[in-house]
Amino acid sequence: MHFMHQIDPFSKYSDLTYYSILMFALMSVVLYIILKKSLLNSDKQVFISITMANMLVRMLCSIILLLVYKNIKAPADNKFIISFLIVYIIFTIFETYFMVGLADQKPKKNIL
Repeated sequence: MHFMHQIDPFSKYSDLTYYSILMFALMSVVLYIILKKSLLNSDKQVFISITMANMLVRMLCSIILLLVYKNIKAPADNKFIISFLIVYIIFTIFETYFMVGLADQKPKKNIL
């Protein structure tokens, strides 16, 4: 993300980039833990439901982050959204990659 801060219009929004990275990193860790536990369930609908809920939560958190940032920092233009979208797209690609890997794993039997 350092390259993005070298470009003049985006250098003002480095704090939003770091907030976005922190938010998406925490959400990715939580999602990984929940999806890993869902592999114990043989019903694939659980995995899909968690994935869909994650998409909704991520979109809502993104909107909230952008609204809070806009209200607190009051940027002069809307270019901060581009800075945010770059991070959003990178994390979406990352999450999709590891979710496909998790989805391909066979459900493990719960041994008591």
